[in-house]
Amino acid sequence: MDLLDARHRHTPDLSSSQDAASNMGLPLAGAAYQPYVSELLSFSIERLHKEPELLRVDAERVRRQMQEVAVENYAAFIAASEALSFVRAQLESFDGHLEAMIEEIPNLTSGCTEFVESAQQILEERKLNQTLLANHTTLLDLLEIPQLMDTCIRNGNYDEALDLEAFVSKIWKLHPDLPVVQGLATEVKKTVQSLVSQLLQKLRSNIQLPECLRIVAHLRRIGVFSESELRLQGSLAFWNS
Repeated sequence: MDLLDARHRHTPDLSSSQDAASNMGLPLAGAAYQPYVSELLSFSIERLHKEPELLRVDAERVRRQMQEVAVENYAAFIAASEALSFVRAQLESFDGHLEAMIEEIPNLTSGCTEFVESAQQILEERKLNQTLLANHTTLLDLLEIPQLMDTCIRNGNYDEALDLEAFVSKIWKLHPDLPVVQGLATEVKKTVQSLVSQLLQKLRSNIQLPECLRIVAHLRRIGVFSESELRLQGSLAFWNS
């Protein structure tokens, strides 16, 4: 029993030795080297003396294998290096393009806003054109009113001409802001002025009383003279006749 106890006391504790080596910061103290360290502890003294030479031989063999692999695959290494350089250059180019795109985002946003506003304006104009197309016939009839009034005046159809003038006046009161209606009212006004001149010229001519009264009635309907002025024009026409 004493011999066994003494032997036990002199037998090294592997776990204690490994902990001590780890605490001392030895190269083989890492967890990855523990299997090899355990194997070393199982070697005999003679085997331990041979271990450095064996490690040198293995290292030389690994070095030769690495050289052979490098020689056999040098083209792949060169291609990989070129690919890496190309990818690096492309990434730098992408980075430059990305920065340029980020700088252009405000301009793009502004352009989109202008496009939306322009599209809305075009849409409104399209709606107006559609409305104009739907009322094309009516619009043509309205635009022909001045010419029709002039024809009525030349043929002596003053009542019909004044009916057309009253119709245009009604339209102008309903839609005074429309350019078409404004232009139509201007043309009709010129035609009415021509009618007034023609009626006054007839009053100054040698006409009968019934004709004089009809002309005064037309002038009263037009409304360019006051009642006293109409009476004066009628009196002058009566004395001239």
